[in-house]
Amino acid sequence: MANLSLRHIYKVYPSRDKGPSVFKRLFKKKGQPKPKAPEDFVAVKDFNLEIPDGEFVVFVGPSGCGKSTTLRMIAGLEEISAGELYLDSKLLNNVDPMDRDMAMVFQNYALYPHLSAYDNIAFGLKMRKIEEPSLDKEGKPLLDKKGNPKFHKRHLNKEEIDEKVQWAAEILGIKELLKRKPGEMSGGQQQRVALGRAIVRGPKLFLLDEPLSNLDAKLRTSMRSEIVKLHQKLKTTFIYVTHDQVEAMTMGTIIVVMKDGVVQQVDKPTNVFDYPSNTFVAGFIGTPQMNFFNVRAKGNKDKLDVVFENGETLSFNVKKMRPIEERYLDGEEHALTLGIRAEHIALSDKGLSTILSIYEILGSVTHLFVHLDGFDKDYIVSVNERAGFQSGDTLHLAMPEEKIHLFDAETGDSILGRGEDK
Repeated sequence: MANLSLRHIYKVYPSRDKGPSVFKRLFKKKGQPKPKAPEDFVAVKDFNLEIPDGEFVVFVGPSGCGKSTTLRMIAGLEEISAGELYLDSKLLNNVDPMDRDMAMVFQNYALYPHLSAYDNIAFGLKMRKIEEPSLDKEGKPLLDKKGNPKFHKRHLNKEEIDEKVQWAAEILGIKELLKRKPGEMSGGQQQRVALGRAIVRGPKLFLLDEPLSNLDAKLRTSMRSEIVKLHQKLKTTFIYVTHDQVEAMTMGTIIVVMKDGVVQQVDKPTNVFDYPSNTFVAGFIGTPQMNFFNVRAKGNKDKLDVVFENGETLSFNVKKMRPIEERYLDGEEHALTLGIRAEHIALSDKGLSTILSIYEILGSVTHLFVHLDGFDKDYIVSVNERAGFQSGDTLHLAMPEEKIHLFDAETGDSILGRGEDK
């Protein structure tokens, strides 16, 4: 079992700037404000998460959001500034990395260039000691003065190490690479060796810090499926860090979306896609990015009238929409952000009037870039047709009630529920 619990975790980096010099503080001009003292940088803020055994959890977000810092705190490579980290009810805050029973795979593979693949995989096993009961000459367990069994630690022997290395190589399909050195292998092969070095330890937890970012697009796709298969075989908890929302959607059983050190949403991949908690999550998850319209809305329990920036109004049947917070159906006008994905917009004889800027043919799908008359911002519409479009064409967009998202314009938070069965 490997149940991980992160409770009110913070990571604070003290400012390296010592603040205004003595000269500036003593000889500031009259009327000038007092120079501010430097502020500490809070990389992770009040991170709370419960990870059940066997899950594949993905931390996803833009660069600088705190995802790798959180992973390094779990591994013990970064000190936790505040909060508590538990693994199977054991507090890990002051436990050394080597004693946490975790294995980490790094972005740069971290293989020893002078060692073969076999020796790279076996290296940690040669250094590691295992605990086993002490036995007498007759094979009976030795007891201490209190009658408790005695234990001793020993290194693994060559046969035990070879068995584990061959097992990992078989799972990862790298048996033919065991005699090669890293310089003789491709990036994908080196990544498999790095994974092999991690799995032979049999840890409770696998930590992967953007392991595919150095690979080309085609190899990343194949390695994604390899890692998912590995998780299914080992049935161990995986925590995976990436900035790529495609990796998050295709690999994770749970997605943790982060921004500026704060968790924005924790949910299953499909729920994050279908029910984003705010405009950041809605815009970050999904390709192409969700379209956002600045609108003014007025409605009641039956109808919602939405006025777009070009002055056009679309009316939506409230009963066909996901549940809306009642305070937005009070008959008063509210500033909202209407979101809808490119693939959910349909071309129609009626609907919101837009002008085609350009179009991109991507094989089976064509992306139409359209804008409202008098405005420069482009919105994307995905259609299956390839021909018949010209820049400057007027296109009318239909938006199904069940596919639109509504967010408060000021907070960015979603004002829609999931419905009774979600």
